[in-house]
Amino acid sequence: MRGLQTKILLVLLFSLFAGSAPAQDRWNIMTEELPPYNFSRENLVYGISADILLAIMEKNGISVERSSLQMMPWPRAYLMAQETPSSILFSTARTPQRENLFKWVGPITDIAIGLVAPKSKNIKLQSIEDAEKYRIGTILNGAPEQLVREAGVGEDCLERVVSPEANIKKLHLGRIDLFAFNLTTTKYLMIRLGIDPDLYEPVYILKQADLYYAFHRDTDDQLIDALNRTLQEMKRPDATGKSRVDRIINSYLTL
Repeated sequence: MRGLQTKILLVLLFSLFAGSAPAQDRWNIMTEELPPYNFSRENLVYGISADILLAIMEKNGISVERSSLQMMPWPRAYLMAQETPSSILFSTARTPQRENLFKWVGPITDIAIGLVAPKSKNIKLQSIEDAEKYRIGTILNGAPEQLVREAGVGEDCLERVVSPEANIKKLHLGRIDLFAFNLTTTKYLMIRLGIDPDLYEPVYILKQADLYYAFHRDTDDQLIDALNRTLQEMKRPDATGKSRVDRIINSYLTL
């Protein structure tokens, strides 16, 4: 009789936990400076992607403290995420070259790199060649600058600096006509600089990509599926027409 009771108890316990995502005691979670998606403030990592990650982990019963999120150079983090089990790397563009290197949760949101201009200048670009009539601000050797150069724009058209804030100020003062950068980050930095982003507009898109969380390829598929379901649930609008993801994004992109 006791053996039968034990079997029944085991069946009940299995039924109770069979639908739960497998737990993981410790995670190695890495990111880089890419505001407003992920950035450091007072030795902690904040941002759209950081807040969403903490939320989807919590909803799946996985305890992750903000203090455990690590800020490090991208090349080092990218390598560690491939080599170290229980690693998570964000925010990561999901590309064909990376597809089989990780398991993916997302998309978190999309990212667009483009040319931003003051609305007052009424700049219209039909092609990237049209941009050569203008002075374009870029970040020295950054991905947006490389996209502009690969599209055929000459270096003599570029105002090359080492920080995006410097060129945003030049754009505001009329010293350049266009700024090539990640559009969401440009808006975020304008807000931080006290510049109204509604006075500016993207006039040409150079590249678009979706951002994801890249998990080590040994991560359990059941957990990946559970986190993806949770993220999709967080994107569904409520009675107000806004989702929890919308609210997280707006908390970083409003004046």
